[in-house]
Amino acid sequence: MQRFVGQDLPTTPHIAVLFAEKLGGFVVATPLLRGLKEKYPSATLDYFGGDLTAELEESCRYVDSRVSLFGPAEALRRVAAYATERQGRVGAYDLAINLDTHPVNAVVTALLVPTFVVGRTYTPDGRRLLPFLMDDPVDRLHEEDWSAPDLLVRYRGVLRSRFIGEIFCRLARVETDFARTEVAAEPSGLAAVPDVLVSTGGTRAAKLWPTEHWVELVRRLEGRGLTVGLLGGSPAKQRAHYGSAETDEALLASTRTVDLRGKLRLPQVAGALRAARACVTIDNGIMHLAYSVGTPTVALFGASPWQLWAPTLPNLSVVLPPEACSLCAENRFRNDSCLRERHVCLESITPSLVLARLDEQLARGQVRMASTHRV
Repeated sequence: MQRFVGQDLPTTPHIAVLFAEKLGGFVVATPLLRGLKEKYPSATLDYFGGDLTAELEESCRYVDSRVSLFGPAEALRRVAAYATERQGRVGAYDLAINLDTHPVNAVVTALLVPTFVVGRTYTPDGRRLLPFLMDDPVDRLHEEDWSAPDLLVRYRGVLRSRFIGEIFCRLARVETDFARTEVAAEPSGLAAVPDVLVSTGGTRAAKLWPTEHWVELVRRLEGRGLTVGLLGGSPAKQRAHYGSAETDEALLASTRTVDLRGKLRLPQVAGALRAARACVTIDNGIMHLAYSVGTPTVALFGASPWQLWAPTLPNLSVVLPPEACSLCAENRFRNDSCLRERHVCLESITPSLVLARLDEQLARGQVRMASTHRV
């Protein structure tokens, strides 16, 4: 097993890509998946993900087969059996690309026994992590803080942006349109898709926008005659994992917001977003789905590295706090909750500011729809 630095692969390589089961994570990995198929047209690509993102993984046209690293009972036993079956059918893994730092990923990457590897893995004897090539400017990226403000300066000859989709591609020595993410979108099945779709929940409490701001925003949208729909996991999942249950309940109790949480499959969520006039969301998986299907999107960032997670696209407007705070960055965004007594950064993003950005995106959306109609 060797570090991959661009060595030649067989004509029909067998490639594994391993990641987490985060919705946004899968979306930002799609430039890499596409780029691998562009570089190796006859490749067979197996994706190791999770139950929460399985619907998107299964519907991705670049994935030939997939399995869950996370979610099912006895996941590791199932993955081992899957890998053995795939190697018997397709052949040994020529390249494994591990995009995550989770210990399970490193163990499974070693279990695949690939000829070449990108990312964290154990040595064949299991005694230590396979070291990165610190004299290689690309492989050395694995050991960097990708949210560091000076990353582009230090990697000027390697990176053109700090977007994680590009970083993944660079690590795998793949060239493609790094900012173009892709997700499969199906008709939502809704009788009417609301004009504006919103999503309030995130995996870190520090990223959440205040409840009163959401309520004011939706009331003002309704005052303009716009309908609003709420996206997210089921109420139970929102309560357990995404920290926005109280905000959601307040929205539903005090506005005419349509509750769509947990009622659509992920490709249907993408379809609903594509049919909506716009989306307003914090930095979460819905944001990634929305901009990927071309929806005019306003994304609120306050406690996460926007340059890492937001590609530069005309239909994505990133709203940053007028009152910035550096504590999350100094903590490398490892804190779940706000580190100050008052959540200054997100509180300073007012509904009026969001509405102004939304108006800009709605205007772009009207131009896009008129252009599409002419075609």
